[in-house]
Amino acid sequence: MFNPNENTGLAGASSQARGVFVYGGGADFLLSRHFSLRAEYRGLVYKTPDFGFNNLNADVITHTAQPSAGIVFHF
Repeated sequence: MFNPNENTGLAGASSQARGVFVYGGGADFLLSRHFSLRAEYRGLVYKTPDFGFNNLNADVITHTAQPSAGIVFHF
């Protein structure tokens, strides 16, 4: 869901919902009996929003990458 607010500078912009293809994976790397390192990746593929403006309609498929890392505690 793309929801522009008053801070975007697009007066009259409307919200849009777009379908998305989501893929990803991750792994835990054991450090000790109680701690692990976690690495994850999620990708999103979707059509760019135009917010109801014809001059913003690029008709382009785009990709967003969301890598993450963390520490896991096992108890």
